[in-house]
Amino acid sequence: MTGPLAEVAHSVGAAVAAWEQSVFGASGPGGIPSDWSGPAAEAARTAGSRLLERGGGLLDRARRLTAVLADLAHTAGTADTDRPTLDPVQDARLTAALLAAARPGPAAAGAPVDGPAPASVAHWWAGLDAAERGRLTAERPELVGGLDGVPAADRDRANRRRLAAARDGARGEEAALDAARDHVAGFGDLQDLEDRLAAVRARLGRLAAVDAASAGPGHELLDLDPASGRAAVAVGDVDHAGHVGVFVPGFTARPEDLPGRVAELDALAARAGPGTAVVAWYDYAAPQWSGVADPARSVLGTRPARDAADRLASFLTGVDAARPAPVHLTAIGHSYGTLTLARALPAAPAVDDVVLLGSPGVTPFPDRPGHVWVGEARGDPIADTGWFGGDPSAARGVHRLATTGSRGHTGYLRPGSAGAAGVAAVVAGRPDDVVTDPGTGVGDRLRGLLGAGPLRPGS
Repeated sequence: MTGPLAEVAHSVGAAVAAWEQSVFGASGPGGIPSDWSGPAAEAARTAGSRLLERGGGLLDRARRLTAVLADLAHTAGTADTDRPTLDPVQDARLTAALLAAARPGPAAAGAPVDGPAPASVAHWWAGLDAAERGRLTAERPELVGGLDGVPAADRDRANRRRLAAARDGARGEEAALDAARDHVAGFGDLQDLEDRLAAVRARLGRLAAVDAASAGPGHELLDLDPASGRAAVAVGDVDHAGHVGVFVPGFTARPEDLPGRVAELDALAARAGPGTAVVAWYDYAAPQWSGVADPARSVLGTRPARDAADRLASFLTGVDAARPAPVHLTAIGHSYGTLTLARALPAAPAVDDVVLLGSPGVTPFPDRPGHVWVGEARGDPIADTGWFGGDPSAARGVHRLATTGSRGHTGYLRPGSAGAAGVAAVVAGRPDDVVTDPGTGVGDRLRGLLGAGPLRPGS
């Protein structure tokens, strides 16, 4: 079609490409000079970092909207008035797709989920024939790959196309910038080019980590933000496994960590046994050391968890909605990820069991009586802080997982540890196989003397 809709799709696509180049293609938003120093320079770089942090999600939404507009231009015919005309099936499909394209992507901080419910998406997708689903997956991967309620296998195919395209595009940028070195005149221009080249190579590194994590046998790529590298990688057949676990990481989690984490989940799924799948949901802006002083990004505050909660709830609901049969769904949070998970659970009724590992306290407490499991390893100072609420291990009715073989804050899922075995049994729906530990550590006893209230002021 060459009418107005095609022109709109082309114009929006060009604007998105220019926006992406301005945000991610320079040394910083607006091309902040690398040799600029002083308070104003630091303020500009801080603002630039926040734009980079949030720009990926906004770009992802814009890309999906562009894809749908292009799809509409491709599908619709024209009448004498040059208005697009659609039959009822096309109209229903494109209405759902347009609403879904407006839903915030994995990196869109703070925006509510305003697209169609995953159950509605699943109903729409099931109503398409195989040829139409295949065409959308192949031609509109930006739409299909990030749409909760679409089956995991279809999302995987779409996101692998997106990943390959993103890596090819970044390699092209790298080659062009590398070749431009020979034509740079001044030192300032050279430094700017080197900064841009470093940013592209960092993006390539993140995409390579996602590729490595999703390359194993039986792995699925369930979501991807090509700009930031945030992703969701599954071990096992999420569409048909009787038991599915979703792991939510915490403080300092990055895409570069995915290969190691997925290796742990491979071992956990093997321990859980046949008919089990586990997802590493690295699909949000987890707080980092660089953001500790920023209230919007700090691990000391609740904002990153609140920003990610709707996105996580939609993903968890979508896992259940897209399947042909019911599933036993377990949500697993570690560290700050326990707070993110707790914020999502009220809007994710499909979750059956909840596992909190090394939790700094959660608010609200999971409303899953008899199905909350808490792991607290020896020497884990975070698990005793109660920073965001009461210590979960002291809550009434919880099951305390044995964590023999784990020490400190980071080894809860180490293969061969009691903690990993316990989580595997919970995910597999075998509560009688879980080894529990009713004991209390030094931190628990100290908190008992000082009082069980939260340490965080104002909690």
